[in-house]
Amino acid sequence: MRHLLLLALLSFGAVLNAQENPKYELFGGYSFLHERYFNHNGWEVSGAYNFNHWIGLKADLDGSYGRNSDVVVSASDQIHAFTVGPQFSWRIKRGTLFAHTLFGLAHEHEHQRVSLPFSSPFTFDASNNSFATVVGGGGDWNLGSRFGWRAQVDYLGNSFFGRNENHLRLSTGVVYRFGR
Repeated sequence: MRHLLLLALLSFGAVLNAQENPKYELFGGYSFLHERYFNHNGWEVSGAYNFNHWIGLKADLDGSYGRNSDVVVSASDQIHAFTVGPQFSWRIKRGTLFAHTLFGLAHEHEHQRVSLPFSSPFTFDASNNSFATVVGGGGDWNLGSRFGWRAQVDYLGNSFFGRNENHLRLSTGVVYRFGR
């Protein structure tokens, strides 16, 4: 019985090692960021270096842009973040599930234009930098040996203008894998 168990474990390990694990992964796609006042549309790109089949180092860069206007106030907001950290992957035949915890910097730029009756409009511009944390994960569905489609959900936390902000970020796009 012990020999059969040992043989089964060795066979399972051989199957895991037989899977081709990419050394590098590049992702690019659309990003939706939910902020307290209004929603943002934008982009996200990331690259990962995989040390082995389950752990890698990921760098992530994103930009999101929101606009809200009414008769009196017109506001626009831009948030950019650059984060780096570990990514943990579980690779199966049809795709990869992953989770990551990333840390870095975020930059926000706000622009507001106020138009009051019987006065000329005035504008307000402000920029601020903050420490950023991204915690989340998602899945890649293989479209072949090199390409995949990614769906990802993240929590993005930062602190702009003295207030803590918690955002939900949804991303989707193409993954390109290369290197062995």
